[in-house]
Amino acid sequence: MLSYLHEFHAGNHADILKHVCLLYVLDYLGKKSKPWCIFDSHSGSGIYNLSSQEALKTGEAEKGILKLLNESGKSDFPEELKPYLSFVKDCLSRKFYPGSPAFEIESALKGKGNAVYLSELHKKEFEKLQSSLAVLTENQKDLTVNAVNKSAWDILKSKIPPVIKRGAVLCDPSYEELSDYHNAAQYLSLVHKKWSGATLMLWYPLLSNKIEEIENMKQMIFSTVKNRDIHTEVLDACLCVDKEDSHQETSLENSIGSDKPRLYGSGMFIVNPSWGLYEHLNAILPYLSNILGKDGNGSFTLSYLDKN
Repeated sequence: MLSYLHEFHAGNHADILKHVCLLYVLDYLGKKSKPWCIFDSHSGSGIYNLSSQEALKTGEAEKGILKLLNESGKSDFPEELKPYLSFVKDCLSRKFYPGSPAFEIESALKGKGNAVYLSELHKKEFEKLQSSLAVLTENQKDLTVNAVNKSAWDILKSKIPPVIKRGAVLCDPSYEELSDYHNAAQYLSLVHKKWSGATLMLWYPLLSNKIEEIENMKQMIFSTVKNRDIHTEVLDACLCVDKEDSHQETSLENSIGSDKPRLYGSGMFIVNPSWGLYEHLNAILPYLSNILGKDGNGSFTLSYLDKN
């Protein structure tokens, strides 16, 4: 089933958490002169229109990135959020909102020899992605961008390890199917086996009716990488905008336009987190949970996971 379209949800609280983590990881990779590469497993269309009928129907951007933009001029706005918001503002001035590929391509353009690998299975979304790439790489000839209309799991299995040894993977399935939970755990565990030095970023939804599946997915990855190397660091960050019982247990399609959120929050499960990422998030998450939380119900968790 391929009913998920990110246009409905672009700019929401989950995007903010995901992109803050992604941008910091990419900036850290760019601090060294050696080239790096990034694999984006579920790329979507790359760029979005927050004024589209789809985006306006859910109003998620208004409660997310647009609300954050309104706060950006205030004195208590965290310095750590400014680079992220600066790029978003630049993109909005160019009449689009950036998806993950936009962050990845912008970061890759700052160095030489970097490579971006994108996969999107949804045919129409892939066609939009190809058009987006023309916008994002205009007049740029030195950057390698590989975009394929294939399953994310096939790409992670067949293209890793890459020739460029420094890099990261962003995996953010729609979780439309129960198999997404198992596949994410299985294939990221495989990626770690073949490319142990990479930073692996798994975005996951906080759904009150899928707690067991979420925990099993994280535990499988954690156990696999720790059994392979006990010293591997694993960071788990969650941003909640409401209480767990505020979540409406319904299909993606039926959640559109509802007063109750389909997600009460989301998380980033990160293997081999970049140095300083914990401190960066520790400065940002309290602010985001306060600003984006509904009726004072925002919260966050941030922790390194140990063997026990």
